[in-house]
Amino acid sequence: MRRELMLIGKPNAGKTTLFNTLTGLNQKVGNYAGVTVEVKSGTFGDYKVIDIPGLQSLDTSSPEELISKERILELSPEENVVVFVANGPQLADSLVLYSQIADLQLPIILIINFKDELERNKIQIDQRKLEARLGCPIILMNSKTGEGLEELRTIVDKKAYGIPNSIGRSFHDSIEDGVYKNLYRSRVVDKIAFSVWEDDYNHRIKIIDSMIKENVRQEENPLQIARAQRWDKILLHPIYGLFIFLAVLLVVFQAVFSISSYPMDWIDSGMSSLSELANNSIGIPWLQELVADALIPGIGGVVIFIPQIAILFFLLGVLEQTGYLSRISFISDAFLRRFGLSGHSIIPLMSSWACAIPAIMSARVIADPKERLAVIFASPLMTCSARLPVYTILIAVIFPTGSATVWGAQGLALLILYLIGVVATLAVAWLVNRRSSVESNPYWILELPVFRMPNWKNIFINVYQKTKSFVIEAGKIILAISILLWFLSTNSPHDEAFLSQKFQSQTEQVSEGITLSEDAINLEYSYLGYMGKFVEPVIRPLGYDWKIGIGLITSFAAREVFVGTLSTIYSIGSEDESTIVERLRNEKVQATGEPRFSWATSISLLLFYVFALQCMSTLAIVRKETGTWTYPMLQFVFMLVLAYVFALVAYQLLSM
Repeated sequence: MRRELMLIGKPNAGKTTLFNTLTGLNQKVGNYAGVTVEVKSGTFGDYKVIDIPGLQSLDTSSPEELISKERILELSPEENVVVFVANGPQLADSLVLYSQIADLQLPIILIINFKDELERNKIQIDQRKLEARLGCPIILMNSKTGEGLEELRTIVDKKAYGIPNSIGRSFHDSIEDGVYKNLYRSRVVDKIAFSVWEDDYNHRIKIIDSMIKENVRQEENPLQIARAQRWDKILLHPIYGLFIFLAVLLVVFQAVFSISSYPMDWIDSGMSSLSELANNSIGIPWLQELVADALIPGIGGVVIFIPQIAILFFLLGVLEQTGYLSRISFISDAFLRRFGLSGHSIIPLMSSWACAIPAIMSARVIADPKERLAVIFASPLMTCSARLPVYTILIAVIFPTGSATVWGAQGLALLILYLIGVVATLAVAWLVNRRSSVESNPYWILELPVFRMPNWKNIFINVYQKTKSFVIEAGKIILAISILLWFLSTNSPHDEAFLSQKFQSQTEQVSEGITLSEDAINLEYSYLGYMGKFVEPVIRPLGYDWKIGIGLITSFAAREVFVGTLSTIYSIGSEDESTIVERLRNEKVQATGEPRFSWATSISLLLFYVFALQCMSTLAIVRKETGTWTYPMLQFVFMLVLAYVFALVAYQLLSM
């Protein structure tokens, strides 16, 4: 029977780094059924390696850690070998969880990680004496460099692991193994009350402290810990720390927002070139349109997000591995607590200004399930970069002579839209926390790790795995909907003769100087065009017509599609911004002769796009992260109603 190596340990022990060292890119990422906890598996020699998400203790009530606990309690000595990864400089803390695992009487290997830091801080461990005390093989390892890897390989190949000595069961030795596991599952068995768990913890601490005194020699305050304490006086300072925090957030935000624009432009240009190549080389008309107008743009709609996802998770990896991510969470915690959030939420929320997709994926750092759901639910309300094309066009229509600087009317309007998004995000997060039935774990244990250099290999592997997961999982849904939108916009219930007649008839009616395109007629009388006319009675109170309705429908794929749709429906040959703005200003309501994009209509549209979740990519990733379609559908409907109400009130008030 092929045994499994189960990597177990507390957060910040270097477990994931060891997993990546053991498996390289030969690994798979998935989720436990029905939950959002990520599980990684790979191979190491003849063994399957499974990276169990980190947890603080088997005596846990956290819904996220319960998944790891239940998986551990299901392990068997015949099928599994535990590779417990301990944080070397904080060995006593790690050994508390180790003692609980050891009491399950599973084959175990103890990895004492960060050997380089032990040497740098002059911490000496009597390895052989500690092995005899624990009853299992111990390896001093540096998971970053792979030092100690061959020793681990030798132990697993020779099956030199064994059942460890029990540490914490002396006060209830009469309890059978099966019942002992149930203690951790239910926390109460027979007459054993909660106080027993407190006695158990104190018992373990007493034994482990004695063990550390006998087998570990170290300075009173190791160099690395002393250095971290000096830095924390600055980084966690109520004034200096706040400015450093804001500067770091600005760097992260600007990097995701601006650096990614270059590769995104290259991807966009490359996809356009591929579409042009398909148009010129495919001789079958329907196949040419399918490839050039649906498949390639659909694929482009997936891969264009890769730079933002990769940059965000790269920077998050650097912040996490250096230890500063925990400091950021600490600084922002007090303010976010007012809205039912914690410091864990700050990075996902801030990164939503670039794109909600990597922001939602980065919400995995949030331990509390209710808080994580609140962030996933509310983060699309932050103003992402996809809204900017819509905002800039409509703001230019409203303020034709305004300045584009932050001091002019256009800049002020854009700032107000961003602020509305922030307020809405915090309000919705508060509401989700109040109304959600998801079990909460409000007790936030924040461990401030020592500062250390990041493991670049580990960071790049994690970036690769997360982007790969997005492309495969979300990409399938995005591509399917893109093909559906293409089909609806390029097919009509009418024949060519009908469309030609409509084109000829409307060409004779348009104003002088305006050229009507066949694409506009084909779109108007396509299935998608009729969908626009179908929703027109619903959106007419907002000041919209069927043409704007088509833009709303197509922008479900991505908000920025709204501008391109208006370009086609209003017969604009070029998507140059000034041409679009000028055409929208001149568009008239046929019945009254009033401007179609009046102040009231434009403000209504802006507010609609502030609140509406018009992004199938976001819905796809919410589905992936929550494991169900319930939340993304509820999210879509809730924000659609919110958008409709605000747009309706704005139009009705401004048009009075």
